[in-house]
Amino acid sequence: MGKRIWLAAGCLFWVACGDWKMDSAALTARSAAPATGMGCTACHAYPPLDSNHLYHLNRGIEDKRINGAITCLDCHNQSLAWREEVLNDTFYHDPDPASRFPGNYSTVDFPVTGAGNPPPLLIRGWHLDSVIVRRQRHPLPQPGRATAPGGLIEYMTGLAHLNDSVDVVFDPNVTDTARFQGAHAEFNPREETCSAVACHQDAVPYRFVSKAKGLPGSKE
Repeated sequence: MGKRIWLAAGCLFWVACGDWKMDSAALTARSAAPATGMGCTACHAYPPLDSNHLYHLNRGIEDKRINGAITCLDCHNQSLAWREEVLNDTFYHDPDPASRFPGNYSTVDFPVTGAGNPPPLLIRGWHLDSVIVRRQRHPLPQPGRATAPGGLIEYMTGLAHLNDSVDVVFDPNVTDTARFQGAHAEFNPREETCSAVACHQDAVPYRFVSKAKGLPGSKE
């Protein structure tokens, strides 16, 4: 019994005197990789599986007059972090009076994607007509997150995204008062309809809602 006690005491002494200090470099080590942001699917499906979200996010249509590709920011402006992007849209004029397609051509509409891209390269050799500076709002991607299925990006959320309420607030670029006779893009939460949204094709005031709701004047 006595030998066991002395053996245990010897082990404790050895442990106490051992070099158990943590390497200081391990305490201050840094990584160049950003911390991975939280995934959207931690709270809900991404994209949300209702028909409205699937329809808008899977259209794949870009509108340079608004914010480019449709993202969550267009309809939930206060729910995402974003930055402003400046887009220089340069127009060149076809100098050939006998051209089959006379007029001005935009470098945004005809981007150069490689050396074997003749039409966009040809356009840039024509007469410079004008430059329109477009200011778009782009949501900030979550750091370290892989692209979601369908090519969708997961974005950094703002405080309004965490208030347990669905906030539909259109981005200012979605409003086109000239086209909609002074009306601003709006959402009616009671009827779940939107109106005067620039990315919709109508040129007069309207209501956009699923026909299944049976509201008069609604469009699919």
